[in-house]
Amino acid sequence: MLPAQAQQSPGGGAANPQVQVPQVARSGNQLTSGATPAVPTAAAVPMAPQWIPLAADHQQYLDQLLGYWEHKSSLTKRYRCTFKRWEYDATFGPKDVAKTYSEGVIKYAAPDKGLFRVDKVLEYQAPKNPGDQPTWEPPREATSDFDHWICDGEFVYQMDQQNKKLVQNQLPPEVQGQAIGRGPLPFLFNAKADDIKQRFWLRVVTPRDTKGEYWLEAVPKTREDAANFKMITIIIDEADYLPKAMVLYDPNSTTGAALSRTTFQFNNREVNFSVLAEQLNLFHREFYQPKLPVGWKREVNPVQRAPLPPQDAAVGRASGPEATPVQR
Repeated sequence: MLPAQAQQSPGGGAANPQVQVPQVARSGNQLTSGATPAVPTAAAVPMAPQWIPLAADHQQYLDQLLGYWEHKSSLTKRYRCTFKRWEYDATFGPKDVAKTYSEGVIKYAAPDKGLFRVDKVLEYQAPKNPGDQPTWEPPREATSDFDHWICDGEFVYQMDQQNKKLVQNQLPPEVQGQAIGRGPLPFLFNAKADDIKQRFWLRVVTPRDTKGEYWLEAVPKTREDAANFKMITIIIDEADYLPKAMVLYDPNSTTGAALSRTTFQFNNREVNFSVLAEQLNLFHREFYQPKLPVGWKREVNPVQRAPLPPQDAAVGRASGPEATPVQR
């Protein structure tokens, strides 16, 4: 059973239902315009965590989990889900409460097409009077928090709502067809055991007495990943062997209870769903060059020097299950 904590549903107003959301008491990443976030030249090579090397039996168990996860992932030809995201800002946000709550959809078509779209954003509003509860309300001004990007295998398109721009970034030939696996949610698509182990130190951290789930902790090995994540916790559902939740910790987070992080919960997960030919065409059409909205401009960028699918602030923040801000 996933450790949970009752949360107040965002939105304010009348009483909201209480929901249960995963709670990860351990040590995000941001989706940008399609280029790899800059890594300072003086950045140190990440150090292995103290729990490395793993005990032989732990390593064997981890390898078995990764091998089966890779097998199940390789069978995924089509995928879609909804998500809820909670973003925590330990420096400028409220203490132990999500600063931003979002909802959206994710879609994927093997081997290299993906869509990430935020449809709803609510922002934390402090209590107006002593003893009142905080509320989460829609942004009052235009915002770019409604993240929306599409990868068609050759280009990454980002809908910049704040500036009314459709940004089109071309991927270099050597990563076309594989960049989606190194995007903002690195374990969601094309989970390959060897690639994961090359990029991260891993261990199994499933809480005692938890049933039907496998919890993995991943610490970056490379400067590139360390610029985006301090650590990632992935919760895999035993029923479908797909990630059901993920917590991405900001690279500048420090140890302790208050950590800047982004928590996702992936709901309504569907794999290789059967649809009519017309519906299937509509599904695949979403991964190709989006139409330019009226009044918008298109910005086309040539091949980036070190590209990746946009490493989104939508992804590099915090979320969890049911519609409510999560406190961890």
